Amino acid sequence: MAYIALYRKWRPKSFEDVVGQSHITETLQKAIDTDKVAHAYLFSGPRGTGKTSTAKIFARAMNCVHGPTSHPCNECEICRHILSGESMDVVEIDAASNRSIEDIRTLRETIKFMPAEGHKKIYIIDEVHMLTTEAFNALLKTLEEPPSHVIFILATTEPERIPMTILSRCQRYEFRRITSADIAARLMYVAEQEHIGLTKGAAHILAVQADGGMRDALSMLDQCVGNADGQIDESLVRDLLGLIGRDWLFSLSDAVFQGRGSVVIKAVDDVIRMGKEPQIILTELVEHLRAIMLYQADPHTDTLAAYADSLPQLAKQAGSVAAEQVFAVLNVLQQAMLTAKNSPAPRVAVEMGLLMASRPMPAAGAVSPVGPSAVIPDGILDRLLKLEQAVFHGGAIPGKGEPAKKKEYIPLPEEDGMPGVMDEESVLFPDDEYTAPPQEPAAPSIQESLPPKLADRDVVIEPERRQERPQPPAPAAAQPAAPSPSGASSVVPSAEYQRIWQQVCDILGKKLKKPGVQSCVRTGRVLYIGGGEAAVAYKTPFLVKRANREDYFRFVDEALEMVLGGSYHMKGFLEGSPDVAEYEKKNAESGITSRPAEEQPRPKEEAQPEAAASVSDEASRPQPPVSAEPPSLRPVLPEEMTAADRALLEPLLKTVGDCNIYIEDKP
Repeated sequence: MAYIALYRKWRPKSFEDVVGQSHITETLQKAIDTDKVAHAYLFSGPRGTGKTSTAKIFARAMNCVHGPTSHPCNECEICRHILSGESMDVVEIDAASNRSIEDIRTLRETIKFMPAEGHKKIYIIDEVHMLTTEAFNALLKTLEEPPSHVIFILATTEPERIPMTILSRCQRYEFRRITSADIAARLMYVAEQEHIGLTKGAAHILAVQADGGMRDALSMLDQCVGNADGQIDESLVRDLLGLIGRDWLFSLSDAVFQGRGSVVIKAVDDVIRMGKEPQIILTELVEHLRAIMLYQADPHTDTLAAYADSLPQLAKQAGSVAAEQVFAVLNVLQQAMLTAKNSPAPRVAVEMGLLMASRPMPAAGAVSPVGPSAVIPDGILDRLLKLEQAVFHGGAIPGKGEPAKKKEYIPLPEEDGMPGVMDEESVLFPDDEYTAPPQEPAAPSIQESLPPKLADRDVVIEPERRQERPQPPAPAAAQPAAPSPSGASSVVPSAEYQRIWQQVCDILGKKLKKPGVQSCVRTGRVLYIGGGEAAVAYKTPFLVKRANREDYFRFVDEALEMVLGGSYHMKGFLEGSPDVAEYEKKNAESGITSRPAEEQPRPKEEAQPEAAASVSDEASRPQPPVSAEPPSLRPVLPEEMTAADRALLEPLLKTVGDCNIYIEDKP
């Protein structure tokens, strides 16, 4: 009799034999027992996880002479025909080679025939994602409403390539990768039944290399059986699979941790001379470092079963290196693995990664987030904490008896309009004694402002940002005297309101560069200035709300201080409110009545020498009254707006709310 490969001989024959997929097998068994079997299933998952085997077990369960049953006997004639692949009721289709629309049309013609010997006709379409778009479209109607005697089972490793119209018509089951422990246990069971000598360490290596697939693990075990004279141990498995020995891994990892680059290069040469691929070095070393990391976290974890014969050596190495260094080396080697995978010279990438990982790293340091190989030197984090407390909070520096003096910016004269910056050394060395130079009439030079140890370094200083406030302009000869700087609490005559407010608006627009604040407050009517406050009336609630915002009134207060020389605070009120009447009453009690800005008398202008020499007839004519608005803007009255203008502005007014509209007259 011909030899049968282990993965075929030990294919699962019942739901209980399927390893690592109990969440699927139990659900299918319950559906069979309760007679709630669907008409179409989709089995998806990695290779070698039991998709096709489960489909065949399901087919026997549905057609067994004792069933449908969740435990097929595998002994009746129907079960034996299905096991041998001779049953006409179970049709296996390889979609990779039968992917056209003609193949699906042929399938549609055959499904109308009744089962030959069983209860159901099962169609197993393997690698269904290989079907063409036209074939999927031809399968849609049949898959959604097949005959009552037909069940479809679709199997695929790439479910994302299947159209959603197909997925929505199937019950979907996701097969998981089988764990290394489950694969190793199954290998030991098969080896025992086949009378094969297999060590636990060798089984664990095979399970890890199988990457979650039971078929791959059995195939590698079959390969080892054909090349072994006796027992299958770790060394045999490593030689056959092209892996690196355990002793070599311990010596290479020691060389990396101790920073011995010459030993690292020699180890790489030895492995490549043995005919192994350069990437194998990084893969095996990363697995070994993972074992060290896991041993430091939990020495009794089952994951370390492969190190059962070398556990004392692993414990010694794990105790001689800090966990931070293991993490740093792992980060470097993982980056090197990605580089070597796509590099035209993988050996160079492997050697570079190993040499980078073997660079000296202080055990007490911390891995920097800027790169896997960058390490923050010991003590820098403490220095940064001291800097934060000393510079920004002014608290006591840890380890010092006296509270630290808070650092100050050093104002220095600017040259050629270039501002200075803060001293770099004062930030990097917060423990150095440093005091800001005293304020003298003459500004100190840069060298005199710094400690002696910084005198020969490049210094960047940030100047003190203070606004030089101009003195209030002297009143013209024909104008009434403005209040003195010390008279912030005195009442300003209402006749001066228009001139003062015009100067405030000019300062907001030209000096403070706040055109938005200027356009808001220029529409107000000054009610009262005195007692440290300036009351202004506005026509709409929107303008009142804007004027009373802090980011508006603080600039107006600053402009008032520039004009009047004292400290005043602007308050906005709505026209017609009781507050407006109260401030007008204050003016009435002082004997001065406040009038609107447009009614205030204009101050006399100084006569120009040219005008005094000759006065023309046009100059003698009466001039139009001066508007409180700037020459380039004029308010829009409601009666001036056309129906088209109203329709255009209506969406904007709904969003903005109550506001004033101005027209800009450009020359």
